[in-house]
Amino acid sequence: MDHSDTPNGDAPEVRSATGRGAEQCTREQSLELLHQTVIGRLIHTDDAMPAVTPSCFTLDNLGEVVVPLPASWRADLMDGEVVGFQTDHFDEQTLQGWTVLVVGRSRLVTDPVKIAGLRHRGPPHWGHRPTRGYLSIHPELVTGQRFGS
Repeated sequence: MDHSDTPNGDAPEVRSATGRGAEQCTREQSLELLHQTVIGRLIHTDDAMPAVTPSCFTLDNLGEVVVPLPASWRADLMDGEVVGFQTDHFDEQTLQGWTVLVVGRSRLVTDPVKIAGLRHRGPPHWGHRPTRGYLSIHPELVTGQRFGS
């Protein structure tokens, strides 16, 4: 952006997250942060276009992120795709918080015992939206950052 892009012709003020105390988290720290919330965003494609869908989630005992799939989705199209899942928590007053991104290959949960367990103990469904099943994301890449610490 050059100086003429701002209303008064001055260079825009840029705040660096690193200047506010951003800190990279280890994989283990990032996965631990995922236990602090139940809502995030599934990052996927829809008709070859990028899409982000708010979703509740849980971590299974293998450390995989599990999200319910809306009944309106063609679940078979999600099976085997590389997807992302991001969640975070920020305090708007102090600008402190964290964010975690999990990227990995997705797979439909097909084991009836696991499906029954997920229906019983989570993840919670988003409001009244009916689900078609569950998608599990194997965490191949896990990154996290804390801000303002």
